[in-house]
Amino acid sequence: MSSQPKYLGRMDHGKTECGRIVMSRWDRPTEPGNDADLQRFIKDIRRSGYIHSSVERHEGDPMPDWVGQSNCKDLNCRCQIF
Repeated sequence: MSSQPKYLGRMDHGKTECGRIVMSRWDRPTEPGNDADLQRFIKDIRRSGYIHSSVERHEGDPMPDWVGQSNCKDLNCRCQIF
């Protein structure tokens, strides 16, 4: 039995300036159309004014911080509209 946490895959996120997630998708490299879907996702993020990030996920990782789950102290941050 391995002591390493189970690898779940890679996720792409659209984030606000403070790091809260607005949109997310699992990367599915073995599925047809994944590359085109990823490029569309990144384009939508940038067009909407958010920041793209990508993260490797493992079982037991802490859940990401989504907009609306906690308060940002920057009143000019785009997370405030949620």
